[in-house]
Amino acid sequence: MKAKIQIADKKIKGTLQLTGSKSISNRLLILQALSGQMSPLKNLSNSDDTMVLQKALSSKDVTVDVGIAGTAMRFLTAYYAIQDSETILTGASRMKERPIKDLVDALRSLGAEVDYMEKEGFPPLKIKGKKLQGGKLSIKADVSSQFISAILMISPYFEKGIQLELVGEVLSRPYIEMTLNLMQQQGVGHKWEGNTISILPGVYYDNVREVESDWSSISYIFELVALSDSGEISLTQVEEVSVQGDQEGMNYFQLLGVDSSIENGVLTLSKKPDFELPEYLEFDCTKTPDLAQTLTATACALGIRMKITGLKSLPIKETDRLMALKTELEKCGAEVHIINNEALELIPGTEFSTKDFNFETYGDHRMALCLAPLALKSHSVTVDNPAVVNKSYKSYWEDLKSMLFDIHSF
Repeated sequence: MKAKIQIADKKIKGTLQLTGSKSISNRLLILQALSGQMSPLKNLSNSDDTMVLQKALSSKDVTVDVGIAGTAMRFLTAYYAIQDSETILTGASRMKERPIKDLVDALRSLGAEVDYMEKEGFPPLKIKGKKLQGGKLSIKADVSSQFISAILMISPYFEKGIQLELVGEVLSRPYIEMTLNLMQQQGVGHKWEGNTISILPGVYYDNVREVESDWSSISYIFELVALSDSGEISLTQVEEVSVQGDQEGMNYFQLLGVDSSIENGVLTLSKKPDFELPEYLEFDCTKTPDLAQTLTATACALGIRMKITGLKSLPIKETDRLMALKTELEKCGAEVHIINNEALELIPGTEFSTKDFNFETYGDHRMALCLAPLALKSHSVTVDNPAVVNKSYKSYWEDLKSMLFDIHSF
């Protein structure tokens, strides 16, 4: 299936309520399961990823299939390693191509019994859970932050807790800090001194009742406002002080012509009138890799040359996001250069207001989410597999329709 997106009036206005952060929801579900108290969470993410994790945590089946939910695969690998059960953890074909060796090696060094069932270093996994001793552990700091978070979340249930040394440059630090902050809210403290995070043995208490709205999803609303002729959008249930690193999008989009403010839980975005766009911008997205696609697509449509660094994790996401961006944005006449497989440089093309674009999404929700807003600068945008947005932002197409976008599925 495909979806064709058009909008006649490039002036947009609306009020939206996004569901809770996927990142926070998934962490809280693991912490709740470990506490043994699964009370309802208000504003829980309705994303497919979160629903997959919920289903897995309540399942009594020996085989658990997480599909393309990468967070669920990583968090559950650690979770099942300390359960009194034997579990086969598998996923879709793309999941079987996503490396998990660093996490498995770390768990094995703690005494966990985890075996590969097919290709060495990749899912599916056979996990025989047991009590782990814990203690000192070193792990490369430039691996996925979800590997580190997965270990941290189960560490209070180790007999010796953990002293986790992060070796080298820490990537995606805000996601690790998010995990630690949520653990603290649930009753487990930590010390982060130098490159070592220490956590004592303990238990979680079910203290958190509501999930704040998702800043990664909010970034696509920033993009809509930036690409509009004029726009004002309000979003409810947004925390002024957030544990999500992607709140940094407020600062990024100031440079792309979008004012933003939060008052009484309402985030208001507005297009700056008579704003003079910069010719060139450079961003380091080491701490905010999920914003890279949004920023690159926005710059392409606004005609801004842009360089984004800190993208080491993008090639091993749902797809190779660097190559996907290059392929699709070059359809807009842009030049896109990938640098050392960890940075991207965009040289925008010429005016494309009369063009009709056909974009592939590669089974990646963030490709669909960042490319659809280009309808504000073109005649139309068509994306394949529009349902892919359900992975993180299930109401996306309905939200666009509420702002008078015409969306035709075929």
